[in-house]
Amino acid sequence: MGFPDVTAADHQILVGGRPAFTYFEGGEVQVGTGTAPEGARAVLFPGWEKLTGVLAVSTVLADSAIDRVVILGGLTAVPEMLIDTGDFVRPIWRDGVLTLVTQFARGGVLVPFESASQRPCCQDH
Repeated sequence: MGFPDVTAADHQILVGGRPAFTYFEGGEVQVGTGTAPEGARAVLFPGWEKLTGVLAVSTVLADSAIDRVVILGGLTAVPEMLIDTGDFVRPIWRDGVLTLVTQFARGGVLVPFESASQRPCCQDH
């Protein structure tokens, strides 16, 4: 199912009552419910509703379908590190594993790389 007029993927997608994922193909946002392709964004997945506030990496891994938390640049987050979810988590499928990509924020806390309010890069020039 494609949406040629959509330039960015949204969230809270259900297709036929099933949780879905989004991905780009042929210059369009696609929504799927089967086997996710590499790089697809998981939207609704087991445990997504528990990922609110500040949580330890170990809690994210134990309470949701996310199997890996990485830090931008290729580092793997350790279980004791904290993630401020901002109540918005969009893991991606990487190497067949549901992976949350994070980055460092103030005080060494991690935040998801993808935020709920996207800001276009270089929009002012």
